[in-house]
Amino acid sequence: MINTRTLTSLAVAVLGLTMMAPNCPTCGPRPDQARSSNVMITVSGLTKPQFDALPANAIVMQKGGMRISKSGIIARATKQRADAMALRQQRVRDFQAHRARVLSDEQAKLRAKNARLWAELTRLHQIQVASRNAWPAERAQLNQRAAMGLRQLRGSAPTSPNIRGPMNHI
Repeated sequence: MINTRTLTSLAVAVLGLTMMAPNCPTCGPRPDQARSSNVMITVSGLTKPQFDALPANAIVMQKGGMRISKSGIIARATKQRADAMALRQQRVRDFQAHRARVLSDEQAKLRAKNARLWAELTRLHQIQVASRNAWPAERAQLNQRAAMGLRQLRGSAPTSPNIRGPMNHI
């Protein structure tokens, strides 16, 4: 990454030296002369204000000796920011799609479990109705089977408050 602090400090130093002695022929250009825009500045150590003070066509030397203009640095940073934002948006879309799939799968599992519970309740109700019409010996046996089925049903009942079913009394 570019160290703008060094770039800015060097740019300010170079620009400051050229302004200190405007009439000196060996110190730098006179105020009525155009400044050279091809001054080589090392990017390390520049602060953001120093970097911002550089002209757009100022050539900057980065780590590794790579030379690039200030506008090139800004263009590259803008592209990197746009790429990062696009990647973030894609990851958000991927997450939302995955979340929807997981929720759909969970809802399907809960619907299947509720269907099994309702089927078991219906079977138990039929046993209870049949026991009313049965002989006392048969009634005791049917009641015993119904109690055992009810214990099994309570052991597998859903615990979510969002599930409507016989065991939640909703």
